[in-house]
Amino acid sequence: MSKLGRIKNIIIGIAVIAMSVFMLVFPDTGYYMATLILGLVLLIDGIKQFLYFFSMGIHMIGGKTILYRALITMDLSFFILSIRGIGQRYMMVYFVIYYLFAGIIIIFRAYESRKAEAGFWKGKLVNGIIKVAVAIMCIICNNSPDVMLYLMCFGLMISAVTRIGIALKKTAIIYIQ
Repeated sequence: MSKLGRIKNIIIGIAVIAMSVFMLVFPDTGYYMATLILGLVLLIDGIKQFLYFFSMGIHMIGGKTILYRALITMDLSFFILSIRGIGQRYMMVYFVIYYLFAGIIIIFRAYESRKAEAGFWKGKLVNGIIKVAVAIMCIICNNSPDVMLYLMCFGLMISAVTRIGIALKKTAIIYIQ
């Protein structure tokens, strides 16, 4: 990971911790801010994917996949930015579904890393299991919005600390002669 990537991951981790603390202190405003931030991040990511597609991806094999991913990301960002008037309970449903699928994908990637005999698969597996467990606990406790909020903030903080830990971890540099 480059120095700029490390700094970016540390800043994102700190921002996620701050957002989850803000959600705990001000739940009504916190949900709105979380959806606004998520929508803007997805919008920026979609624009970056479009720019990448039109600058390089159009000439690549499989470049249409980049275009499709950009379209889906932009559509999701527009959807998230347009639903700010709905209640907190529905926002938690979207966050829980997102969190559940993110955890499942991390678990699958950990098993792929294990097959490739990479040494960092255990940390990914634990992170994915924690995300899935938090999402399942939120689904079980869906009658209590406060418990769902505490669980989701706990999960976000764990993810942020993991991101910061990965950014601070030294990586081996392999030189080819």
